Amino acid sequence: MIDVGSGGAVAVDPSELRTLAAQLDGDAARLGDLAREIGGVAHLLGDVLAAVEGLHACASTVAADAASAGDIARAMRFAADTYEMVELQARALMEQQDADARGPLAELLRMRQEQLEQRSPGAGEEAERLLSAWRAEHGGEFLRQIDRGPGWLLGMFGLSAPLMFAPVPFIIQGLRRARTGRIPDGTSLRGRAPEPVMRPGARGEPGRVPLSFGDLASRVPDGDDATIRVERYTRADGRREFAVYVAGTQGESGTVLDWESNVRLYSGERSQAYEAVERALEEAGAQPGDVLHAAGFSQGGMIAGWLAAEGRYDVQTLVTLGAPMELDTRSDTVVVTVRHDDDPFPLLVGGGAPYAPGSDRSVLIERTLDPATTPFDVAIPAHRLEAYIETMRSFDASGDPRVAALGERLAHLQEAPTVEVFDFRPEKSPERSAREGGGAF
Repeated sequence: MIDVGSGGAVAVDPSELRTLAAQLDGDAARLGDLAREIGGVAHLLGDVLAAVEGLHACASTVAADAASAGDIARAMRFAADTYEMVELQARALMEQQDADARGPLAELLRMRQEQLEQRSPGAGEEAERLLSAWRAEHGGEFLRQIDRGPGWLLGMFGLSAPLMFAPVPFIIQGLRRARTGRIPDGTSLRGRAPEPVMRPGARGEPGRVPLSFGDLASRVPDGDDATIRVERYTRADGRREFAVYVAGTQGESGTVLDWESNVRLYSGERSQAYEAVERALEEAGAQPGDVLHAAGFSQGGMIAGWLAAEGRYDVQTLVTLGAPMELDTRSDTVVVTVRHDDDPFPLLVGGGAPYAPGSDRSVLIERTLDPATTPFDVAIPAHRLEAYIETMRSFDASGDPRVAALGERLAHLQEAPTVEVFDFRPEKSPERSAREGGGAF
């Protein structure tokens, strides 16, 4: 079963709650008027009719309903102010990295928080409680499985699973506080990396446009024939768009998608893998400012996120599968984030942002791949490209109304009569090729 939301600590739009509260206020007012009219009729009739007592009872019932509607409206306004307070606190965290905006924007955020607290006393405290509860629940499924699955195996050898895994929650919280798993929008990777050796695969082969997000995810390379795939869509009027798909970490020696690249990207430094993706786009004909749709698994998701953050291309769609980093953006980019609750690598994000990244059509798709616990969970089966593709296909078939809304982002690509495919298997430059890669991060 998949869980689809917008991401962040709350998934409710405060403005929609306030609109509903206003409607309830109107209903309460009309019910109050009706109760008074019924009471007035009962008073006029006096003892003339035997049913007058029933009218008084009816007036009391309607008045009680009016009061209840008013109470619900007030509760909804309080909730709306609380949820907005959560968003304001999250926005404050986001803007802390921008020294230029820190002064005036911080003051505006503080003034708005004061207004909300004056209007709804206790909203700030409730917002803190919601944020704390959201932080506390993150990573729970993985910790449960690692304790009951591999933990049972450790117990067979006389090792204490609770003792060995006790530091994990503190590590997760430390990552959250350090914000190391976040890619600030508009920032660039630091430093330089050696030029990779580009090994082309298929060049300019005819292809077809992705028909769904499951279809799009299935184009992320698995590393067998390629590690980077670029598609070029050319419309009848000559306009072009591009899509890039990047694999996760590869195990063989000499690959640019190795653990060194993982560490560099996670630390905000350029890597040969990132250089290789930029080279692949250039060789496919992409130029700065061209529209780009980027998708990647694990390390490939990090690279896709950095492409969007740096802004060299107009990244309109960003799809990350099991990525250990998340893009902080309030832009028009449609961000589709897919995570498995029993996959530890997305935990490096620190739970994600307490606000919803990207445009209002962005979604966070979450799923527990297998709630059963076995000793084989130590192999991390939830962190497999095939499993993430399956999750995306489940989302496509879910009937969720957001599937159609997201599909609109891909629909215009159907206008491209020509689709060309460029595959690459880049390798590290000779002086760096002695380093070994590994894993599937």
